Amino acid sequence: MRTFEEIRRQPTVTAIELQRLKARPPPPPPPAPRDWSAVDAHDARQKTRKKKPYKPPTRPPMDVKGKYVLEDVIHSGSIRPVSCVRWSPTGRFLGIGSADAIGKLMRKNRDGRYEMALTFDAHEEGINDFQFSSDEHWCITASDDKTVRLWDVETGKSHRKFVGHQDYVFSCSIMDTNTIFCTGSFDETIKLWDPRCPEFIREIRAHSEAITGVQFEPNDGQVIVSGSYDGLTRLWDTASGSCLVTVYAEQAGLPAKQAPVSGVRYSRDGRNIIVSTHDTFLRMWQANSNPMRLAQVFEGSRSLRYNCNNGFHSPTNTSTEYVVSGQEDGCLMFFDSISGVLQHEFRAHTGVVLGMDDHPDQSVIATCSMDKNNIAKLWRYESHFAGEADPDRRPAPLVPPPPVSTHDSPGDKTTGTPQSCSPRSTGMDEG
Repeated sequence: MRTFEEIRRQPTVTAIELQRLKARPPPPPPPAPRDWSAVDAHDARQKTRKKKPYKPPTRPPMDVKGKYVLEDVIHSGSIRPVSCVRWSPTGRFLGIGSADAIGKLMRKNRDGRYEMALTFDAHEEGINDFQFSSDEHWCITASDDKTVRLWDVETGKSHRKFVGHQDYVFSCSIMDTNTIFCTGSFDETIKLWDPRCPEFIREIRAHSEAITGVQFEPNDGQVIVSGSYDGLTRLWDTASGSCLVTVYAEQAGLPAKQAPVSGVRYSRDGRNIIVSTHDTFLRMWQANSNPMRLAQVFEGSRSLRYNCNNGFHSPTNTSTEYVVSGQEDGCLMFFDSISGVLQHEFRAHTGVVLGMDDHPDQSVIATCSMDKNNIAKLWRYESHFAGEADPDRRPAPLVPPPPVSTHDSPGDKTTGTPQSCSPRSTGMDEG
């Protein structure tokens, strides 16, 4: 009988099998083919094969009939696509910038259609952004020629040229007091400018990659929001230029490396910020909370390559606020800002939607895209109920007066209330 020491020293079956496998020689390589013509032909086909262009996924629109109807088609007359659209604060003008370095100011004529009033043609390369002053006396345009120009809205003359950026100027914003405007560039900096001085008054090294969006806080302009390809969204103090808040990926419950930010936009009351990224998501942050809190996530966006503009939209006569997102397949998506559910979707263009802006007073949205015909479109919200006119043009409902009764009830002699005064007769709801 073997002792315990002999059993302990005996190697296990696994170890023996491992030693046998190590001693076995490696298998020989597969034999080389006698005829290499098939392999050479396959390699030649791969080299000459043309790659198919990127085609974003398409889905059928949810609203076949749609709540948004095409009101007007604006022909810009440019030879390259329209890259940005912007309403003036009162809605009198519509600014259009195109990739052929020409900006145009559209004004509504007597027939209710928009026609060209002024042309801005001093830039050398394409226009990326268009902004109006709050008094509508002047406007600015940001361009790929690394400059920003200030224009007179009445005459169309270029009063000043602002030089200081080292790369494309992609976004701009004007403070409500018209004393300062800021620009964001692909040179990773934010610059603050005085409209009366051609040199910048402050430079903020904001991000580590190209900046895709900047905007002043709508109320008083004490804060600037910026977004960048480095995946970060930051808030900056306008007076000191210091960073107040940095939104990281972990705050949204995402992995450490989040997608590039393609655009940022404040709501009109300044409480929320919509941040669009190249990962099929839009995120709405509460700007007035400390720290910033994620209010809602909107899923389903189809903008993975282009910086499609997004924003807020509140149709008149409705209590719903939508988050509007332009898509690479030419569609507009409308998300409920509270529930985050996709409410409407329709195809607005045949190309990538590059820009959109909400009319300040009416239920109208202006859009532009990479369509071959180089046009901008105006979409008007129509009521959901059949037979009703547009909410902006529909007159207020008439409430019939209560019928006059000569007989008062015994308990109403002191007040004189008509006995036949019912909720149905007065047009009021019960309760």
